[in-house]
Amino acid sequence: MKVLHAPSQKNTTLKKSIGNLTFVIILALFAFILVFSLIKMNRPLDSLPSEEVLSTPSKTHDFLAISNLLYFSIRTMFRMIIGMIWSFLFSFVFGVLAVRYKTARRIILPMVNFLESVPLLGFLTFTTAWLLGLFPGNVLGAECVAIFAIFTGQAWNIMLTLYQIMEVIPSDLSNVTDQFKYNPWEKFWRLEFVYAIPGLLWNVIISQTAAWFALVASEQASVALPKDTTLFLPGIGSYIQIALDRADFKACLWAVLALLLNVIILNFLVFQPLVRATYYFKYETDVESTIPPRSIIYRLLKEATLTHYCSHIFSLFSQFWIYQLPKIWYFLKLDRLYKRIAKLRNFFKTLWYIGLGVLIIVCSIKLYHFLPHQDFGMIPRLTLYTTLRVTLAMIVAGLIFTPLAIWVASDNRRLNIVQPIGQILGSIPSNVYTPFIVIFISMGFDKLEWWILPLIMVGCQWYYFFNVIAGYLAIPDDIRDVTKIFKLSKWHWWVKYLIPSILPYIITAIINAAGAAWNADIAAESIQWGKKSINVTGLGQYISVNDGIKDKSALGTLAMCFVVGLCIAFVWQPLYRVAKEKFHY
Repeated sequence: MKVLHAPSQKNTTLKKSIGNLTFVIILALFAFILVFSLIKMNRPLDSLPSEEVLSTPSKTHDFLAISNLLYFSIRTMFRMIIGMIWSFLFSFVFGVLAVRYKTARRIILPMVNFLESVPLLGFLTFTTAWLLGLFPGNVLGAECVAIFAIFTGQAWNIMLTLYQIMEVIPSDLSNVTDQFKYNPWEKFWRLEFVYAIPGLLWNVIISQTAAWFALVASEQASVALPKDTTLFLPGIGSYIQIALDRADFKACLWAVLALLLNVIILNFLVFQPLVRATYYFKYETDVESTIPPRSIIYRLLKEATLTHYCSHIFSLFSQFWIYQLPKIWYFLKLDRLYKRIAKLRNFFKTLWYIGLGVLIIVCSIKLYHFLPHQDFGMIPRLTLYTTLRVTLAMIVAGLIFTPLAIWVASDNRRLNIVQPIGQILGSIPSNVYTPFIVIFISMGFDKLEWWILPLIMVGCQWYYFFNVIAGYLAIPDDIRDVTKIFKLSKWHWWVKYLIPSILPYIITAIINAAGAAWNADIAAESIQWGKKSINVTGLGQYISVNDGIKDKSALGTLAMCFVVGLCIAFVWQPLYRVAKEKFHY
């Protein structure tokens, strides 16, 4: 007969000691990254290497030294973390406003859908000078450019996901909060925030793909110092860009290896513990039958005494934040002030639309005189070519990665193995594949411009993969049990149950993938490998070739925005309405 022994006091003490040590090491690591990066950021702008300096072979060799990658990784990791924090803050503020207020929703959703598909170069063209001007002559300005690029790569995606999840919260849960007479503040933190966290974390993981893509373009800034030049921030993104410009295949491989190590470390220390900690926030009735994802760090921290102390402090703070803060709101009688302002809602709405109309007219007049009129004739043709490529790539990526994601998510063990691999592969920006594309083209495989489709797919396919996984995992277990009872055929299982269940997530995936696809298209239509340029006729090629020429960059960006505007009006918003009204629990 097998005897079960309780864990000894010695083993318990050892686990607590290891957990405390892990807690201290992780805290010290992030504190070091923060302090070290802040010290290095506060330097004169001319201390950064310029394009002219790096044009000499010896300086390029020094910049691409493998020993620099550790320092570059620390600087890049800091930018990624700060960009992620700002993205979260933006998402919660504007996502909640869009859910709560119909007037705000009419403004925020079209704006975010529009910004989602604006190419990164479009943002950098018009914001770099302004951000550098915030800290004249200081590296902090260039750091703001890189962090803003990371922000634009993931903020819209995270906000749309938060909005979509909060819109489809099961009605029975909302009814329970109403019965307990929660005020809107309590309802958000005790229901909506908790319900949204699992799907939101998955989407943050997806967004790292766009963030790494943004780093390659943003860790360099065009400035006047005193003449126009390009400065490079120390980081993996600038390392990759210099390696591509110098056609250094070995340096590209080292850069990709460093990038993958950064992704693995971030996943191991941050995302895996968070996904494990929030796993049981999922809405389901049978939690005992599920297999939670594994996380060594989570298991160690759970045993740590320091974690329990922090948890107690956080619990006290959350009690104040959720229950006491609204009392201050009512004590100061701010609710009455809000009600008075709400009565003027129609006035402010009218004022907003008048102001928006005047702004559009003024900007249209100025843009008409600013844009290059001689290029107007070619833009419709270029836009058509690029739109067809982006649409085809998105359709192919969706047809491949939607079933693949469902197959992965349908088995917990399979998911725990494949998900980290997908995150690592998804973090590789599409322009890193340039050396391999050039090798194939040099071997004579240059027919039908075949490389454009896979390069665009690399930029957008992971949005389908992770969003569909998040949607599948969000399906309540009792709904799955019902489908088993009815013994649906394969066809009916897909059409009557699965697709309607995950449709809101598929719509979010399409919107996110569209923005990433436009950015990837710019890199795909104009490949640069050393002195060799491979260009394909299209809007992406037009924007890439004219990077730095503001009037032409503006024209190309506006053409993309026009296509996006049509999609918002005739595709995304109708799909949102259908998903909200017909496909939720």
